[in-house]
Amino acid sequence: METGVGPIGARAAPAPNAGKIVRLRWIKPYAEATSQVCMGEIVRETAEYLVMKGVVLNFRKGDRQAKRDEERVHWIPWAQIAIVDEMPTDLKWRQTEFFVDEAGQIAFNR
Repeated sequence: METGVGPIGARAAPAPNAGKIVRLRWIKPYAEATSQVCMGEIVRETAEYLVMKGVVLNFRKGDRQAKRDEERVHWIPWAQIAIVDEMPTDLKWRQTEFFVDEAGQIAFNR
């Protein structure tokens, strides 16, 4: 696993949250945007970005289906992050089927 990167690109101490499985939602600055949630694991953190390896789930309010994108590495600016939820350490996020629950949140069957 990669370590954190300092503000000028030099290697720093290991990212304290590297390897944690999280569900993250970020803010989109335009009204017609879909809600986007990234599910996966933290790779590293920089002063400007949280770097995650995961899948992005796109959905609209009132829609119970979430469109799942391919797994990839995402660099998400800290300023755009609305919320991060730490998930159970045994969650197999690559194999998990996700859906939108009645409250409009991404959920999964355990």
